[in-house]
Amino acid sequence: MKVFSLFLGVALAVVTVGSAIAQGTITVNLSPVNNSGISGTAQLIDKGTQTEVIVNITGEPAGGSEPMHIHSGQCGPTLGKVVYPLKNVENGTSDTTVNATLASLENGNMAINVHQSAANIGTYVACGNIPALATTSSLPKSGGVPLGAIVLVGGALVGVGYVLRRRSA
Repeated sequence: MKVFSLFLGVALAVVTVGSAIAQGTITVNLSPVNNSGISGTAQLIDKGTQTEVIVNITGEPAGGSEPMHIHSGQCGPTLGKVVYPLKNVENGTSDTTVNATLASLENGNMAINVHQSAANIGTYVACGNIPALATTSSLPKSGGVPLGAIVLVGGALVGVGYVLRRRSA
């Protein structure tokens, strides 16, 4: 019984800490361009060596299909070439996984740009700058472990220790 209780306590600790470590996610606001009335958000989700880009927009014309890309540069006159193509926005959404780490996209020189249509690729309807990665520490971005998870694991381990000690006395 003691071995089972100890195993249960260790398993609970591993599961709790493992689930508490979050993947990084940033949100980019897509603002209307050229009086388009189209705006929205793009969520960039860290998937290790890849990044998932989930876009939701409003104001899209019925039946629209807007090409979208991650460009070098920033929205406006410094917007550069296409770096990563994204799936077209259809019915207000798009979901694409690109072969780039989230950290590599957070260099302060990338933007997500939505075009009016394939036929009018030169007309931009929404754009948002991907923010630079905050460099407040020399440690890698890990997502951290919430204090509540640490307290929960500590409490579970103390409780298991107490039960085991009481049984052996």
